[in-house]
Amino acid sequence: MSILYPRLLDRAARDLHYRYTSLPVDDLREYHAFRHPSAVFAATGGRRVPVDHLDDLRRRIVKIAEENGYPSGGRRRDHSEFDREIAELLHQRCGLVAAEAAVRPIWAFMALVVLPDVSYWRYPDPPPDRVLATDITRHVWGRLWWRAHLLALHEDSADRYRLLDTFGEADFDQIYARRALLGGSRKLVRAIAETWPTVDRGGFQSRVVLRDLLKRLLRLAAVVEFDTLDDLELYEQIRTEARRSVLELRREAGGEPARP
Repeated sequence: MSILYPRLLDRAARDLHYRYTSLPVDDLREYHAFRHPSAVFAATGGRRVPVDHLDDLRRRIVKIAEENGYPSGGRRRDHSEFDREIAELLHQRCGLVAAEAAVRPIWAFMALVVLPDVSYWRYPDPPPDRVLATDITRHVWGRLWWRAHLLALHEDSADRYRLLDTFGEADFDQIYARRALLGGSRKLVRAIAETWPTVDRGGFQSRVVLRDLLKRLLRLAAVVEFDTLDDLELYEQIRTEARRSVLELRREAGGEPARP
């Protein structure tokens, strides 16, 4: 059964955001809470999250943040490692199903009520979508849960979250932003991550090749049901399209002609 999280209503979320943008992280520590008068729950579909569960989740996240430079600014590398660890933690500990994790006000509650200090540490002076969850693909916490959800291997896998190390934030955003057009196929997303380290990118930037590859897979999605392919077929299909991407990029750069 899914755990139901509080949903922070939009007006209250915006009021908190505009209030918090002027406060330092050290002050925001005092504003964390596990309830809010403008938060509501879904009427059905699971059990309401206990306060001690939220408290435990916050403690774990703060601990990881402290190991990565919180409450000072930290380094970019620290933030990358923080994101990776938090993605795994959220997916393991939140108890969410995908339908519940797609509800934007849940992530607004997490960012602005449970974790305001860590949220504004991770993204100082953030644009609203980082904390309000107007776009989950950019939300400080929501994007990490979804990153782990799309890349996590089967529960009995020895290293279930190893694919989290394949892409940096910017590269994974290329995939996540297109998840709906790719049919929401977790199998395809995992297959891209599995094959990507072995793809010859021809000296081009990783993001450039990935962007072209995703365009080709989107076109294929109209005629190919990726989830029906076995793993080897799917991996080979991705490698084939990646080779075509590199050839086309070379042609555009004035190199060798693209071949069928």
